[in-house]
Amino acid sequence: MLVKKYSQSKLHILALILMSLILMSGVFLSAYAIYAEEVDGETVAETTAEPSLTEKAGMDQQAIDELNRQIEEQRKKIDELADKIGQYKDNIKAVRNEAVSLQNQIYIIDNQAAKTSLDIEAKEEEIKATELEIEKVGLEIKANEILINRDKSKLSAFIRQLDIYDEKDYLTVLLSNNSFSDFFDQVKHLEGVQNDLQSTLNRVQELIAKLGKNQENLSNQRDKLSELLNKLEEEKLGLVTQKGTKNYLIAKTKQSESEYQKLISSLQQEQIAVNGQMSSLERKLREELEKGGENEQFNSLADASLRWPVSNPRITAYFHDPDYPYRNLFEHSGLDMGVPAGTPVMATEAGYVAKVALGTQWYGNYVMIIHSNNLATLYAHLSSVSVKADQYVYKGQVIAASGSTGFSSGPHLHLEVRLNGIPVNPLNYLP
Repeated sequence: MLVKKYSQSKLHILALILMSLILMSGVFLSAYAIYAEEVDGETVAETTAEPSLTEKAGMDQQAIDELNRQIEEQRKKIDELADKIGQYKDNIKAVRNEAVSLQNQIYIIDNQAAKTSLDIEAKEEEIKATELEIEKVGLEIKANEILINRDKSKLSAFIRQLDIYDEKDYLTVLLSNNSFSDFFDQVKHLEGVQNDLQSTLNRVQELIAKLGKNQENLSNQRDKLSELLNKLEEEKLGLVTQKGTKNYLIAKTKQSESEYQKLISSLQQEQIAVNGQMSSLERKLREELEKGGENEQFNSLADASLRWPVSNPRITAYFHDPDYPYRNLFEHSGLDMGVPAGTPVMATEAGYVAKVALGTQWYGNYVMIIHSNNLATLYAHLSSVSVKADQYVYKGQVIAASGSTGFSSGPHLHLEVRLNGIPVNPLNYLP
């Protein structure tokens, strides 16, 4: 008797479980059936009016594949140009190891000009490649957004139907199932629905993550394009400077080897003398100014924080620049900025004007200012000077106008930063 009661109780519990499963499967499967009709209906409507979201994404993918092909072609062109540029570098390196002569110097300048021309061409090809990358990433973003919207539409349709069936009488849904065999079929289909939902959710999450990476990549590519455009302008200025350097050298030496040797010797001697004088002068002035104590303005200067001396500078030669045409004779001790003659030159920081020199062979007209933190700045090849020695200047004050005086082949500003009297890389101190 107990066994009979137990068996009946057990069957009763199983029946309740089965009934619950039937209710759940009925709700999910009915909702899924209407959801499928809704999505299919949208797909049919899209097909008759315009390409479906999936088809649009496929069309975008075809465009992306074509852009990838074009980008690959650009990369091949850039690699070919890099090989040619390398040949000119080798030529320059070989001649620098030979004896110093006018002929060799002109050969170096000619090879640098040819190399710079190829650098410009390579930058232009790199810009084209980057523009294609930007277009490609834009299409990838569009394609991902289309796929995300498609999958979101599917999920939204399913959720809407679940909300509808959640409000219905469960008994009505239960009575719509004719047999337990229908129930087991529905359970099987329900598992498929759940897998499809999970798959859709996973896909949406993956697409959203990919979209975020694409947007970051797009931002990086735009920054790269801006940097390339700036570099291109610097290369073009450099080419103009190199051509001017050759013409200047020929005019200065009258194509005479003896005149060239005299010029180089004279410049080397003056450079050594000027460096020694400036270092000694700076040390002496700092000692005198420090003796003034609180009454001396110099001792109340804030810590030096340099700014650029000209607006929108284009660098044509860097500190210890490997492409400096006279590197086999002199190390380039500062930054050259290509600016038109007469461009206002501003003090990079408040300080004391230690020296103003006019008509020197090496720097031409120049101004030297000493600052706090044992820093000093020098501005050379000036066309005119608007300050004098033994005066204070404030940060950003116009102190001169750019030019092409001294050993200079064209209008530009030469800026040096010196720490304890020794030239250092200005880029380490500029923003």
